[in-house]
Amino acid sequence: MIDQQSPAITRPVSSLNRNNATSVDIIKELDKLERLVEDSAQIFGRAVWVNADEFFVCTNKIRAFLPEDMKRASKISRDSEQLLEETKDEVRQTMESVRHEADRYLLEARAKASQLVANNEVTKRAELEAHNILEDADRKAREVRQGADQYAKEVLASLDAFLGKITGTIERGREKLEHRQGRLITP
Repeated sequence: MIDQQSPAITRPVSSLNRNNATSVDIIKELDKLERLVEDSAQIFGRAVWVNADEFFVCTNKIRAFLPEDMKRASKISRDSEQLLEETKDEVRQTMESVRHEADRYLLEARAKASQLVANNEVTKRAELEAHNILEDADRKAREVRQGADQYAKEVLASLDAFLGKITGTIERGREKLEHRQGRLITP
């Protein structure tokens, strides 16, 4: 995708790759991108027309110069965002399932309580049993909710640790690049 005919390239394109590219090469390409925008037709300070071919040549060169670690970090970041979304969906589904089960417990308890109360001979005993059933159903519903909350908490903590590792990798990559840029710029 790199334009081998571009007059701005001072060395053969085949020599431009990740192994021998420098921070200076990336900076030069970024400067070219800035010039593309600065030299384009503008209305009210906004670029109206930028040569798309030149723009994509520059961006492809920059991508070719980026270290593999940075590309891997970017992929890991995208993958972690997808994993986070999938986990959020799973937690939502689990919570919904727990709510449905808790509601079912309560409905069953109320139905059983209604049956017991309907019987006049044992009304008082039925009321007591209905009360106990409702308390038991409420307790079970709380336990199920607490279990689901604990599960969601553990999943989110695991995701937080995973994202922390990814963030650390990205930061180390940035620091490495800044360190390299500092060595290349310092005389």
